[in-house]
Amino acid sequence: MIKIPYGESDFHKVRTEEYFYQDRTAFIEKLELWQSSYPVFLRPRRFGKSLFVSMLHHYYGLEHRADFQTLFGDLYIGKQPTKRANNYLVLSFEFSRIDTSSHESTYAGFMVNVIEGARTFLYAYEQFFSPEDIAIVLAQSSPEAVVKTLFGITKTKKLAHKIYLLIDEYDHFANELLSFDLERFKGNVSSNGFVRKFYESFKTAARDGVIDRIFITGVSPITLDSLTSGFNISSNISTNPIFHEMMGFTAAEVEALLFRADIPAEAISVLYSDLKEWYDGYLFAVNAQNHLFNPDMVLYFLQQYRIDGNYPQVMLDTNVVSDYRKVRNYFRIGGRETEKFELLDKLIKDGYIDFPLTQLFNLEAEFTDNDFLSLLYYMGMLSYREQSMVGWRCEIPNYVIKKLYFEYFASIFLANTRFEKSTRPIMQAITDLIGEANPEPFFKVVEHVLSENHSNRDEMVYGEKHLQTLMIGLLCPYESYFIHSEYESRRAYPDIFLEKKPNTIVKYEIVLELKYVKKKEEDKLPQVIEQAQTQLDEYMRSERFSQPDVRGFYVVFLGGEVYQWEEWKP
Repeated sequence: MIKIPYGESDFHKVRTEEYFYQDRTAFIEKLELWQSSYPVFLRPRRFGKSLFVSMLHHYYGLEHRADFQTLFGDLYIGKQPTKRANNYLVLSFEFSRIDTSSHESTYAGFMVNVIEGARTFLYAYEQFFSPEDIAIVLAQSSPEAVVKTLFGITKTKKLAHKIYLLIDEYDHFANELLSFDLERFKGNVSSNGFVRKFYESFKTAARDGVIDRIFITGVSPITLDSLTSGFNISSNISTNPIFHEMMGFTAAEVEALLFRADIPAEAISVLYSDLKEWYDGYLFAVNAQNHLFNPDMVLYFLQQYRIDGNYPQVMLDTNVVSDYRKVRNYFRIGGRETEKFELLDKLIKDGYIDFPLTQLFNLEAEFTDNDFLSLLYYMGMLSYREQSMVGWRCEIPNYVIKKLYFEYFASIFLANTRFEKSTRPIMQAITDLIGEANPEPFFKVVEHVLSENHSNRDEMVYGEKHLQTLMIGLLCPYESYFIHSEYESRRAYPDIFLEKKPNTIVKYEIVLELKYVKKKEEDKLPQVIEQAQTQLDEYMRSERFSQPDVRGFYVVFLGGEVYQWEEWKP
């Protein structure tokens, strides 16, 4: 039985301890053949970047030559290695785990990571460096001085092997800064900031022939763009279809993984369908052929599922949640959260949004709506769907991301209401809904939220889609059911369907049909109610919903108040 490598980013461990490994070594060859020796590859958090970087280190590092057959022998590149295999001194840096709470802690954390990378390099290749060399490098007092000194000493030795520089999560700490302190981000990263000076050293070392190749990973190009004048030798290959599948799982790979993970054959079809809805949908290039699954999420699910054959209690890895829930901070960049919220409102209502993808951010100018939407794309909160008249048409990639958007939407509505500090009444109302098939307390919660947010302006923009979004947002934090919007049943689409997760104690599955009538259109109520009754009757007579544990309700809101609700009766 294969071991699931959830959270594992050490290539040597994965390959020597019988973990599953999806072969990505063909991209070593593609990278070597690419026109630039200094590519930058951007993908959302937890998309397999660190494992890929570790794989490159083990392939190119001189110190791993004796392990080549063990690590690569049965992989693509092991059967047809390139001339550069195990022929470099590999210098690696990664910039996660930095405390960004103050300028001092940020600088200190960056310095620690630089020193650690330099120390590991010097001791890995200590046959080339004297104790005095090592002491001099590690005694330097700034990140820039550390790497400049290291490159200077390496250059004087005229070694037969050049440096391959790997930088993982180059922007992790900077994105943290960007999300809550734009001015400090600018001070540290751009202008004469210490980060820019650090990267300037790489350009000089590449020009001098000390560095031969560079590979950089991160999430967004914002930090890199801020370094442009100091480090302008890189090539961003993130939207190039040649490299689209370099990280992430294709549909075929997920299906093959399910079989290899000893999932019972009869369970694979349903399991794959649920994984696709939850974790698939990423497209990062215009001409890419296959959507991608988030690999971390798939591996998390399988690790949990193999414990007892049940779905995880929480379908989204808590580490991923903590990353993606920071999205609200990005809504606040440069102010104007209200305007950005309106973009989200449009996205949820229409199912897509059009914008030209920002390739080069200019944070000295205003942070525009297009910049904001582009940042959501780089973070994995949006995915390319097709070309539009103005550039890219993007959509929410999957249920996991949609769920986070809905939660954010609900949090905006709950602000300054009676539920802002205590959501227990919401939880109790949902318990009544799915446990007793009593929707009234939940409808009352929605009524309170609407009334406490209501204004004349809201009356103009509210509609059934907003009502649906608010309800789903209130339902989202609870994990005992799947929430479907527009679930297809006999070519009819109920607004909300709460489906029991396997092996949970939820008593009922719930179908909700929602209607919203503006107060000035009160005369339309009779026909709206009749329409709601007819639609609900159609849904509930379908094969999927005509089960004893499925209960259906319609509710009609007049303005911000519940006007009428009824349960479907056969």
